[in-house]
Amino acid sequence: MKIAQLVSNLYPVDPRSTKAIYSHTGELSDALAKQGHTVTVFGSADSKVKTLLHGYPSRSLALSSLPETAIRNHTHALISQCYSRASEFDIIHSHFSLLSSFYSNLVTTPTVSSVHTTITEELKPLLRQYKDNNYISFSLAQRKQLPELNWVANIYHGIDTNVFKFSNTPKDYLLCIGRLTEVKGIHLAIEAAKATNSKLVIAGKSYANEGYWQEHIEPHIDGTMISYVGEADLERKIELFQNAKGLLFPIQWDEVFGLVMIEAMSCGTPVIGWNRGSVPEVVQHGETGFVVSSTEEMIDAINNIDKINRKACRNRVERLFSVNKMVQGYNNVYHRIVQKNKRDVEQKKQS
Repeated sequence: MKIAQLVSNLYPVDPRSTKAIYSHTGELSDALAKQGHTVTVFGSADSKVKTLLHGYPSRSLALSSLPETAIRNHTHALISQCYSRASEFDIIHSHFSLLSSFYSNLVTTPTVSSVHTTITEELKPLLRQYKDNNYISFSLAQRKQLPELNWVANIYHGIDTNVFKFSNTPKDYLLCIGRLTEVKGIHLAIEAAKATNSKLVIAGKSYANEGYWQEHIEPHIDGTMISYVGEADLERKIELFQNAKGLLFPIQWDEVFGLVMIEAMSCGTPVIGWNRGSVPEVVQHGETGFVVSSTEEMIDAINNIDKINRKACRNRVERLFSVNKMVQGYNNVYHRIVQKNKRDVEQKKQS
């Protein structure tokens, strides 16, 4: 099958990227190519994939000093380039929630769109205009944001379990990793860690213009009980997961998936996650961690974290969240959409 993978050129596509959309697209594209599909990635030219690459522009836009209007124009230019070559492909897999919809109905090649981000109130009226297009969710909880979309499949993220290796010898600290913004609830993790006299390691990018870091995180960092290690690259992230006795995930919004949860569990690390969005689908309460609804419940879960079998965490990832499981899901939905499109085209010819 000839497959186009279309993704934003804001950052490079790379299976080793610390940005979920770009690592996901890289993992998926390389795995599909390994299975014998002809895959072309439409992304920035500095992407690192083992597939064909239609690169534009020469450098990912986040690394440029271009104004926002110019970045938007370059993004639409890339999407247009993909759809101008639509006849070369059996299917286009878009990783834009909305923008590719402005082009997809202009060609006969079918498009399926993965909705990577939260569907905001601003997006809903526009998406409703294209509700009959093909959409893939990453969790069943995600669909509640706009049930009327034509959700053709639910495919959980998958990771390379050979990269996120299992460890059964953690050290004595909890981990909180991700963007250091209020919706991630890092302040609640700090509160719970302090209440249980637990060491907490925080990793991720802070945003000085938000003020959240300065007000809610920085004052608590002492380098002993509460430590901040900055942003972590892939190797450092895996090391942090393998050595943590638990991952705290006090998300305060309806997270579409939460890749760090399966990365942690693949390394054997149980997850204590807030009962929002995808968390109850990813974490098996009492078996691979705990699903909680308050700081008090998180404190109780921390006190019981040693009761979780780390091997059970790893087993759940191997069964439900491996790259092979994910690719199997995409293969199935691609074939189904391509066959349906062929039938629809034939019916139009006959009518």
